[in-house]
Amino acid sequence: MAGIYLHIPFCRTICPFCSFTVRRDQAKMHEKYIQGMLVEIDRRAEMLKDKERQENEEKLSGQILLKSIYIGGGTPSCLTIPEVSVLLTKVRENLPWSDQIEISFEMNPDDVNPEYLSGLADIGVNRLSLGGQSFQSSTLHKLGRCHTVADLRNAISVIANSSFDNWNLDLMFGIPEQGIAMFKNDVEEALRYEPSHISLYGLEIHERTPFGNNPQIRKWELEHLDQFEEMYLWATDYLEKAGLFQYEISNFSKKTNEGRQNLLVWSGQEYFGFGVGAHSYHRGTRWGNVRSIRTYLQHLGQNTWPTEFIEQLSEKQLAVEFLMLGLRQCEGINIKEWQARFGLHLQYQQLKFVQELCGDGRAFWEGQHLCLTPKGMLLADRITVQLMP
Repeated sequence: MAGIYLHIPFCRTICPFCSFTVRRDQAKMHEKYIQGMLVEIDRRAEMLKDKERQENEEKLSGQILLKSIYIGGGTPSCLTIPEVSVLLTKVRENLPWSDQIEISFEMNPDDVNPEYLSGLADIGVNRLSLGGQSFQSSTLHKLGRCHTVADLRNAISVIANSSFDNWNLDLMFGIPEQGIAMFKNDVEEALRYEPSHISLYGLEIHERTPFGNNPQIRKWELEHLDQFEEMYLWATDYLEKAGLFQYEISNFSKKTNEGRQNLLVWSGQEYFGFGVGAHSYHRGTRWGNVRSIRTYLQHLGQNTWPTEFIEQLSEKQLAVEFLMLGLRQCEGINIKEWQARFGLHLQYQQLKFVQELCGDGRAFWEGQHLCLTPKGMLLADRITVQLMP
């Protein structure tokens, strides 16, 4: 098992664009929820050990070492340090990890203070991800964020004076009423603080969210697609010139500071997700947990798996995923390797499509790797569908 994801669903406020598994924070729910996660971790680890024994493979202990743990949400920084510590201790008891493991922790700016960061460092966290989104008060208000610009700047100052030298800052673009100049100011200010990593997310409008149910916001989105593209293309060029190289559609980092969890997932390695709404991938099988905390805890109390779905991926599904994940990364995908692995052959229609992509400046060849340019990455999902024979 290469990676672990721990989902903390609690948030003080629910952002109107968010489609993740979240609920309003109640401190009294923390202990019940964490105890449920501990049970799930124990049971999944035992399942893994049983499979190893049944197939007469090498014993788990000392042979398979975790490379990454990602604690996301929601808002993990709603938890106390002892609550985070008990989760990491349980993971380590069941799944030994590498001495070079990366343990990432998502934080809201208003939760950042020297004592909390010191506590995280003491229990092994070595990478932070700060949900800043914007340095504009009007943009933060539109996004329903609970922190202020002053909170964000103070949080960055605290991080800069802490032991953490590996940290990510989230920025968003394509937000209603966000002008191009406002977004450029966000990127320029972010770079002044010299983060080791920036995640650049275009706003996605999801069904069954306040934004998704708002016809004015949907209308704004459709009328500003050109602005969305202009923001993204400007930012990819500007960040590269500033020394942050793009390694995936939304992610930019200094050399050797790529997000470990991201790389594991995009390279098709296996991972377990624990908690409500968390997904896992193991030996060609994917499953996702239920989104309700009550249902999740009921399953664990009844000694049943808290899964909402489980699927054994077909060869075609695996081929699509291999292609999709490869195209998301700047190093692209080795087309010959992809075809050989899945017994595929690009037909005239697909080859012509690739030529058109290259001619339009959306793709290029690097040896046998087909790579998308930033302009092409804006259409990555559509390109994936078109390239499947």
